[in-house]
Amino acid sequence: MKIEVKDFDIRHYSALVNNSPLYNRIKKFTVLCGAAFVFVALLTILVALKDHKADPVMIICLTTIFFVFAIYVHRTRKSNPAVSFNKFTAKNPDYKLKVSFEEEDIVLNSSTSVSNTNSTYKYVRLANAAEKDGFFVILIEGTGYIVFDHSEITEGTAEEMRALLHSKLGRKFREK
Repeated sequence: MKIEVKDFDIRHYSALVNNSPLYNRIKKFTVLCGAAFVFVALLTILVALKDHKADPVMIICLTTIFFVFAIYVHRTRKSNPAVSFNKFTAKNPDYKLKVSFEEEDIVLNSSTSVSNTNSTYKYVRLANAAEKDGFFVILIEGTGYIVFDHSEITEGTAEEMRALLHSKLGRKFREK
């Protein structure tokens, strides 16, 4: 049995990560840290106004906290999957990925105008997989996600894909 997905589009992966609970928690944490910084800054200003002098240690601490927060916000923005996806597609407008689920291996063939890459993974490398809302979401340990919808399967069917994942992954495959 062979199931093939041609002209795989990584926009699904970007949307998946961008809407993940972990990424949303990171965004909420960033907002919370920003609010805490503003609160500490206002308290520092109020204390300085009350005493009519600025404490150099507090100013140094506040400046340090500001720079650490600014670096954190920059790194969070830089790791935004939507931003990464847009940068990647701008640099590689002709990117293509063909994914083939064979009996013993998963084969990924990626290509751009300047390079071709072939990777083979055993099913034991799959951390888990799920089928949800017409999409298959497969996590390869140490590599990342493969996400595609049923309509992108060009050889085989969604039922065959489901059966293959059930046989290879057992309880690590979930239908949602």
